[in-house]
Amino acid sequence: MTPKTLTWTGGEHAFRLGIEHLRALEQRCNAGPEEILGRLMTRTWRVADVTDTIRLGLEGGGLAKDEARRLVAAHVEDGPLALSVELAQTLIMLALWGDAEAPPAGGDADAVVSV
Repeated sequence: MTPKTLTWTGGEHAFRLGIEHLRALEQRCNAGPEEILGRLMTRTWRVADVTDTIRLGLEGGGLAKDEARRLVAAHVEDGPLALSVELAQTLIMLALWGDAEAPPAGGDADAVVSV
């Protein structure tokens, strides 16, 4: 999955939650991506569900760890946390289902898979 450029904090930033980032998120939040998404959508989220999803998404998009931490501290942790929930939801949904605007990964969209 290629990074997705989204407008956030007054600029454009690349985000991507690859499998390695999802595994780190699972450990940090003690939950799988679907469970974290469920918490975000039902407003039962935990702080790490929001902050770590965005930080790891920035890192996956190519931002250095220190810069990702700095941006999250400045624009998520130092502001109303609930304003960042929608971005965290979007990042997990992109990781789980991909980008509807992007061509499908791995080839032909009309290909049939046999099992």
